[in-house]
Amino acid sequence: MANLRELRNRLASIKSTRKITSAMKMVAASRLRQAQEAVTNSGYYAASLGRVIERLAETVVYIRDEDITAGRPARVEVPRVLVDTKEAEKHIVVVFSSSRGLCGAFNMNVVKKAYQLLRYLEREKRSFQIICIGTRGYEMLKSAYGDKIIDHYDIPASLEQQRIAAEKMAAYILDLYDKKEIDACTVVYNHFHSAISQEVRINPLVPLRTTHVLEPFAGESPWGFKEDDETFRIKREGGMSSAALGVIKSGSDGKMRQSTRNVKIPQYQTTKVSESLNAEEENKEVFDPLAYDFEPENPQLILQSLIPELLTTLLYRSMLDSVASENGARMTAMDNATNNAADIIDDLTLMYNRKRQSMITSELTEIISGAEAL
Repeated sequence: MANLRELRNRLASIKSTRKITSAMKMVAASRLRQAQEAVTNSGYYAASLGRVIERLAETVVYIRDEDITAGRPARVEVPRVLVDTKEAEKHIVVVFSSSRGLCGAFNMNVVKKAYQLLRYLEREKRSFQIICIGTRGYEMLKSAYGDKIIDHYDIPASLEQQRIAAEKMAAYILDLYDKKEIDACTVVYNHFHSAISQEVRINPLVPLRTTHVLEPFAGESPWGFKEDDETFRIKREGGMSSAALGVIKSGSDGKMRQSTRNVKIPQYQTTKVSESLNAEEENKEVFDPLAYDFEPENPQLILQSLIPELLTTLLYRSMLDSVASENGARMTAMDNATNNAADIIDDLTLMYNRKRQSMITSELTEIISGAEAL
């Protein structure tokens, strides 16, 4: 059994560790609140921007079809990044992890999901490159895929620097796509639910799909993973699907109408969308895309300028989700460590008191025995 000095040293060490873990928990909790606000604000902006781009794309398609019907050369075309449907052969995978430890299984979970995606691409004979955001993910991936990693860096500390990093990354990815060096871009990151719940998601970004912005995956895997193969499944409450929106039908007056019965309200929505979905009328007219005036007059130019902004926002949101999840995981891990330290301190204190009491009893017995001997 350890002597009293050893027990005192262990108690002092664990008490010091408890102070550190408790302080780290409070710091992570403070950063988590800031990250939660940033995630929420970016969500509203991303959804609104997705709806603007969706409407602009519909307008461009409308104008192009009108030109073709009239026998004129098409004045506008939808950018390839929005309409490309060919099977992707060259991928770039962006993996978001942390640059610091002490956050539980946060990094291991995202790296496991990244391995799953990369193994799938290998089985399908697809080429891929990797960008690692965060030191921990890079260190765990470089042993197996070091030759595939083209860049890695840490997530900046401030929101402004994070936005700038997302802009640079979006410009780089779109440049590779325009040069046809890649066919698709996918991000692997931890989606933040709560301080004790983070979900690893595989989210394809390029080619851009506004439906993915407005309604993330609901119960299906875009990569065809089997359920027993660590398949990720995302159940989103309040999602808005094409089935929920109803079928567009032609009314007696010849105008196109759309049923809005049983429509679920999406998580993020503008005031106009909210008014439309919550209106008492059962049917709503589909507005003419040309009812809007544009400056510049060519909506394709506006669409092309908004595409980098949308990709930047999606990458920035993935980064914010990862940061919030990291702080939530660290707060939970440090809380567990603090509680465990308290339990160990209680056990060591009990052991110390018993040892001390045993020594005192032994000394008293020796004194009494010596006195009786005299």
